[in-house]
Amino acid sequence: MKNKVKWGVLGLLLAVIFVMTMMKSPEEITSMLSNVTAQVKTFSVITHILFLLVIVTGLIFKKTRGVLFSLFIAFLSLSATIISIIYMILPNVIIFGMFFVLILNAYLKKQLNFELNNQKPVNLVFGISGLVFGFWYLHWVESPVWLNALFYSPLGSINCPTMATICGFLCLTAKPRSVILEATVALITLYFGFFGIFRLGAYVDIVLVVCALFMILRLGSYLDLKETIMDKNKTALSVKQ
Repeated sequence: MKNKVKWGVLGLLLAVIFVMTMMKSPEEITSMLSNVTAQVKTFSVITHILFLLVIVTGLIFKKTRGVLFSLFIAFLSLSATIISIIYMILPNVIIFGMFFVLILNAYLKKQLNFELNNQKPVNLVFGISGLVFGFWYLHWVESPVWLNALFYSPLGSINCPTMATICGFLCLTAKPRSVILEATVALITLYFGFFGIFRLGAYVDIVLVVCALFMILRLGSYLDLKETIMDKNKTALSVKQ
C-alpha cells in the first residue's frame, strides 16, 4: 500500500509538471532560462569548481566518495530549488525539491553506493557521459559556446545540465539502489530531454534522453532480477514446508 501511494504521488506530480511546462511558449521559456543563466554566472563558476573538487577528491579518497558524491547531487538539487523559487519557476521548484528529498532519503537508507572498482563498463560510459555534458552543457551560454560552457553553463541552476549531472552520478551507483529515486530522476529527465530537443531546439539534450533511457532499462532489469529472486525464495520456502 505504501509503495502504491509513492508511485501514485509520483504519477500525479509528473502530470502536474507536464501541464505546467506546456503553459508557456518555447520563446517565453527560452527567454526566461537565458535570463537566469546570465544572472547566475558567478554561481555557475563556483559550482563548476566544486564539481571538479568533488570528483577529484572522491576518486582519490575512496572512504569519503559516497558522502561527497551524495552531498553534491543533494546540493545541486537544493541550489536549483532555491534559484527556481527566486525566479518563480514553479515546475523546477517541484522537480528539484522532490529530487532533494529523495536523494537524502536514499542516502540515509544507504542506497547511494559509489563503488567504482567493480563497476560495469556500461555504467561508466553512461555515467561519464552525463557528467561531462552536465559540466560542459553546450546551451544557454554566449559564444564561443564550447569555451563559455566550461565556466558558465548553469549547473545547479536550471533543468538540463543539473539533471544530466545527477543522472551521471546515479549511473555510477552500485546496488542496492533506490528504485523511487532512480525512476523519478530518469522519467523527469527523459521528459525534459525530449522537451529540450523538440520544443527548445537544444539538441545537446540527446544526452539526457540517452542517460535516462539507460537508467530506466537498468532499473527494469534490476526489478526483474529482484522479482525472480523473490519467486525462487518463495518456491524454496514452500518446498521446505
